[in-house]
Amino acid sequence: MAMSSRNSNGENEKTWLEWLKGILLISAAGWLCFKSWEACLAGMVLLPFYLRVRKKEKIRKQQVLLWGEFRDVMGILYSSTAAGGTMEKALRDTRQDMKASENRYPLLLPEFERMCLRMDRNIPVEEVLSDFAVRSQDEDITYFVELLSIAKKSGGSLADIIHHTADMMNMRMEINSEIETILAGKRGELRVMLIVPPAILLYMNVCSPDYMAVLYDTLAGRFVMAMALAAYGIAAVIGRRILDIRL
Repeated sequence: MAMSSRNSNGENEKTWLEWLKGILLISAAGWLCFKSWEACLAGMVLLPFYLRVRKKEKIRKQQVLLWGEFRDVMGILYSSTAAGGTMEKALRDTRQDMKASENRYPLLLPEFERMCLRMDRNIPVEEVLSDFAVRSQDEDITYFVELLSIAKKSGGSLADIIHHTADMMNMRMEINSEIETILAGKRGELRVMLIVPPAILLYMNVCSPDYMAVLYDTLAGRFVMAMALAAYGIAAVIGRRILDIRL
């Protein structure tokens, strides 16, 4: 997602933390399953996959925050346009209201500052909104901007469009909230299921290292561990995808 509320230093720090987490996780898995630094190094080929998954999770969390902020912002836009104001005036009024409560809009306030700055440079509001839609990388916002552009050209009611879009987003967020509530317990169960196998393996290595030695010292044992690790990874991916449900 193009929008971000953090500065570059904060982003770099968070990126390095994700790299460190990925390296530690892969190294722990390699050592636990094979007791070999070579296996740990070979497992680093999975690091880009881990970082991609974490990035998707971050984008998804930002999208949820973006929807919440945008829903509130549309209420302000509706009040301005319902009073007869133009879209340009509504955007500026919204920016002022957002600045009065800056902490509530970490994602959208910088974008509205950017839009108002571009309008001050005599850039048409349609182009300003189109750029905002592209930067948001959100289908709902893109659809909303397209409707506004059509209404502005055809003389339609901007207030009605904003009100209708806000109602749609409220309904969608309520449904997604109900889905999240239902799936929260299942996600907890999945985490427990993913923790149990490595926990058992660690326990057996600590309590009965001689019994487990055959899995690390023989070719057949290493093959079994490799297949078990692959099955574990596939099960984790499938479990996450099954529980990845959103409207």
